[in-house]
Amino acid sequence: MTTEVAPFGVDPARSVRATITQASTERAFAILLAVAAIGLGAAFAPAVVTQLSVLDPVWGPVSALVAGASFLFVGVSAFVQRLAQPAQITCAVVFLVVLVVWPATVQGALPDAQLPWPWWFCNVGTIGAAMGFATWRAVVYNAVVPAVYVLIRLTPAGGDVGVSRAVLDGVYTAILGGAALVLIVVLRRAAESVDTAQAMAVRRYSRAIHEHATEVERVQVDSIVHDSVLTTLLSAARAETPEAKTLAARMARNAIDHLAAAATDGPGEVPPVPLTELRRRIVSAVSALAAPVVVRPCTLTDRSVPAAVADALASAALQAAVNSVQHAGAEASRWVVLHDDGGTVRVEVGDDGAGFDVGAIPAERLGVRRSIVERVAAAGGSADVRTAPGAGTVVVLTWSDPTEQAA
Repeated sequence: MTTEVAPFGVDPARSVRATITQASTERAFAILLAVAAIGLGAAFAPAVVTQLSVLDPVWGPVSALVAGASFLFVGVSAFVQRLAQPAQITCAVVFLVVLVVWPATVQGALPDAQLPWPWWFCNVGTIGAAMGFATWRAVVYNAVVPAVYVLIRLTPAGGDVGVSRAVLDGVYTAILGGAALVLIVVLRRAAESVDTAQAMAVRRYSRAIHEHATEVERVQVDSIVHDSVLTTLLSAARAETPEAKTLAARMARNAIDHLAAAATDGPGEVPPVPLTELRRRIVSAVSALAAPVVVRPCTLTDRSVPAAVADALASAALQAAVNSVQHAGAEASRWVVLHDDGGTVRVEVGDDGAGFDVGAIPAERLGVRRSIVERVAAAGGSADVRTAPGAGTVVVLTWSDPTEQAA
């Protein structure tokens, strides 16, 4: 079985995986913030409980519980991506409110040896704002939080530590929050640039594929026109004897046959492929994969399919198996089965792995759309991808013989 090679090199969407994308960057940000919020919350929870003795018996516990709930919300958002930004904004807003109302929750003066408990979570709030807000809002937030904390530390409710200590604490908070904001903004812009470059590369590759196909077709038509049509017309124009006219008529019929064949057959047409040979190709291809793929037994007739159809079905089945090995999970079971249903040939490639959301596939990802769906469609067949998150994946490739359908 020959290996299909793209006319302009390997498909960039399949051979190059961008290490930094907007989706992966946002995912990493959400996980890091969740780890920070849950980790710091668990580490300082005993100290917060100890400090409740000097706080208002109602508003002190309420503010601590609300802040803790926002941290848990951030933790949950690490597993549910659509909740990431709402959780980040909620955490930032809740922390700022808790910080502003802190003086009202303290009964009397804070002991000298204690820090206001929001101090331990200042950077959770500032990083949440940097991730959830627009850049200018995040800048304002990162300026407001240190300023509010400095004012609190100058009051009895904040320990009345004096200007030098209060400013030092505020500068420390501002530096950490500002550094996090700069890193987040820089990484987001880098990821956006990568996504833009990848999308442009895919568009250029697709345009090159179309131009190549058009050029191949033009060359084919030009050769037919030059070798058959023009020669026939010249012969007909010069035909003066009955023998010459008969020859011109025969050449005209041959030219018509050539044009009809060009509309249905591709360049380099080869004999049809028996279904047993198609199954052997699929077995040989999937046996070389990194994970085992079971080729289930089936009953096949001596039916044959066009070579282009066999190539499309075998290549699409291999691509589906490759996708399963890459994305279904190491513990998933995989299988391939070839069905011969009269005039219809079906190839099923399935697994019981992780599955995925077909509608969530980015436009720049061409593996399923071009290598499976469009490849089989170009050969006159169809591809049906049946999957859902957590429900496994089954790819059904179908081709029906048009001559038997017409009969």
